[in-house]
Amino acid sequence: MFAFLPSLIFFALAPMSVSLALWLAFAAAFAVGIRAFGATRKIRLFDAAGLVLFGPLALYTGFVASDFGAAGAALVLEVGFLAAILWSMATRRPFTSQYSWLRGQHPPELAARAHLLLTAIWATVYAALAGLSAFSVVLHQMSPGWAALLGLLLFVATLTFTWQFGAYIDKHGGMIPLIRRK
Repeated sequence: MFAFLPSLIFFALAPMSVSLALWLAFAAAFAVGIRAFGATRKIRLFDAAGLVLFGPLALYTGFVASDFGAAGAALVLEVGFLAAILWSMATRRPFTSQYSWLRGQHPPELAARAHLLLTAIWATVYAALAGLSAFSVVLHQMSPGWAALLGLLLFVATLTFTWQFGAYIDKHGGMIPLIRRK
């Protein structure tokens, strides 16, 4: 769940200061990524995506385009994370399989289905977040404040679902909701 901390920091702070939100999110992405890298000597996909997205975007908004808005930055980040998630699905290595959100020991086929389902849910959420930002930035059909608020609520709801989803699977002996089989 720490993999989503940089995004949460950005979504929470961007309405106040885009540059600060990006720099703090980059610092969090670095801290989360280096912690996992130190333990395994491998960098996880979502951690790498956070570093690649937050770092250059922080530099860009800090030195090139200081008037780059929160909704524009959010759109770039959301599309970037969506691309990383879709890449993980296309290569048949769902990004959630790199994180330990399931506590119990489960058969590999059950864990693979659970990871694929959760990764698909995150792909849908990032697509919805990108859609909200596009309505605000590209189509000007929604105020940036509403897009940021709705995006933050959707993000927090999905984080809560992720946590509860793993707890449910562990508690019910591997029964996966939405699929209804072990």
